[in-house]
Amino acid sequence: MRLAFVFCCCLFSLNFFGQKEFKGGIVFGPTTTQISGDGLGGWDKFGLSAGAWVNIPLGDKLGLGLSMKYINKGSRTKRDTLTNQSFGFYLNYIDVPLLLTYDVSTKKSQLTFSIGPYVGIMMNQKIKYNGADLAIDIPFNETDIGAQLGIAYWMSQKLFVEFDVATSVLPTRPNPSKVNPGSYYEKGTYNQTLQLLIGLRFGGGTKEKP
Repeated sequence: MRLAFVFCCCLFSLNFFGQKEFKGGIVFGPTTTQISGDGLGGWDKFGLSAGAWVNIPLGDKLGLGLSMKYINKGSRTKRDTLTNQSFGFYLNYIDVPLLLTYDVSTKKSQLTFSIGPYVGIMMNQKIKYNGADLAIDIPFNETDIGAQLGIAYWMSQKLFVEFDVATSVLPTRPNPSKVNPGSYYEKGTYNQTLQLLIGLRFGGGTKEKP
């Protein structure tokens, strides 16, 4: 309920300050994630991302976008072929990115670039060890503050494919074994995600951007 309220307030603000009709739709697709600083390494944790987005034009090419996405984050090890053991962090968030968008159009295609911060709200967290669910001894923070960079290819006025890269900029969990307290990477762990999304735009109009 808190997230829904914040999202609605942001939508109202975008519409009020933009003084223009905004467009919106949905996105969904697979993700691969890792946690920098957890010692596991590799993009071996797969999941999904799905949600809704809106975009309000600030000019012919510039826009301001807001989305709310449920996303699986975390990391895991590959199952050991000798011991048959596996271990992973399974984290689920609601991410709310606020992005500046820029359109690049050619005769053959249209691309939309996006960049900006996001706030992630933790929904649940757990460890899976050999298939069993365990509580995390040092829990992750309730919020994940980060930055996102993306590019979308519009196949039509209503359908696009988007690739996003996102990373935490503030630690999501304290580092239990600091060796160098002054090191940024030893302050804690950082969520990192790669998202390949299919997006659908609702509404009509002749403008080819969201």
